[in-house]
Amino acid sequence: MKIIADIEAGVLTLDGAQFSISNKVRSLREGTRASYEVIRSIPDNMPYDPRPFPKGLWNITGVEWQREKGFDMNTYGPVKIRTDAWQMVNVWRLDTNGDYHDETKWRTKDMGYLLHYSASGTTLGCIRLASPQDAETIARIIHRLLEQNETVQLEVI
Repeated sequence: MKIIADIEAGVLTLDGAQFSISNKVRSLREGTRASYEVIRSIPDNMPYDPRPFPKGLWNITGVEWQREKGFDMNTYGPVKIRTDAWQMVNVWRLDTNGDYHDETKWRTKDMGYLLHYSASGTTLGCIRLASPQDAETIARIIHRLLEQNETVQLEVI
């Protein structure tokens, strides 16, 4: 099955149904992140300024329920939908206080992009689902397909 996420239109299409999404990133570029709120890349742990979910065709790799994993409900809602999405990002140099100083030309891989609900209107690049109910509905469909060993792809346009 292929899921389509149209970031500009703010719509995720799954099995004929449409759900509202957003990808407003909490970043220095957008003026929504303070210089002391340093974010680090996964897996290289390098400082970078978060970027939007990368466009392309990705695989959905798993579904994690809050009731089983115990992650923060305000940050991730009731469920995390994992992907294999990744992108190269610029590394930032930090000042003597450990705050963002300036962007370098060095690049590092960043991954860990999810689909999830958040009480905040912004994410660190993940696709934000509009409600906890939408997140649960989408996750149940994906979970069922993955349990049947079906490939579930996410095309981000």
